[in-house]
Amino acid sequence: MKSFIIAAGCFLLSASAVSAQDRCLREFRNKHRANAEVHTVSVGGFSMKLAGWCLSFAGDDADAKSVKHALNNVRRVKVYTISNVNGSTVSRDEIADLKSNLERNEHFDMLMEVRDKGSLVHILNKGKDDELGNVVMLIQDASDFVIVNLQTTMKISEVNSLIRQFASN
Repeated sequence: MKSFIIAAGCFLLSASAVSAQDRCLREFRNKHRANAEVHTVSVGGFSMKLAGWCLSFAGDDADAKSVKHALNNVRRVKVYTISNVNGSTVSRDEIADLKSNLERNEHFDMLMEVRDKGSLVHILNKGKDDELGNVVMLIQDASDFVIVNLQTTMKISEVNSLIRQFASN
């Protein structure tokens, strides 16, 4: 009974940490609802495992096997899109505030920042040791802003293997 109570407590603590991160992203999304077109898509772990199972029919395709392995390690994907039909989008200052809020309050680490032809991508993660853990991608384009919130159990070495696999093709 004691181990059951300890396990339930650990589960509740981990669930509250994920909900705090989600709350931060939801608040950002809700702030822009009045003046932009906002959409949210959420895909759970069962759907990801089902997609991986469908890929098992691909035969000996090495890419399909790599993607299947990656999909089996994804627990949840949530995508928020903010589009303004008038052409203006989320300001760089608001994105910087969101990024610093994730780093300061939610303890995310910056993995990468990429700029290309007016587009800007920030990739942040919060994981333990060599686990990728929770990944947030902030993607800004001329008229769109996308937030991808990915919860995974993938290891960094598995991500590197995926990159090598797809680069070899």
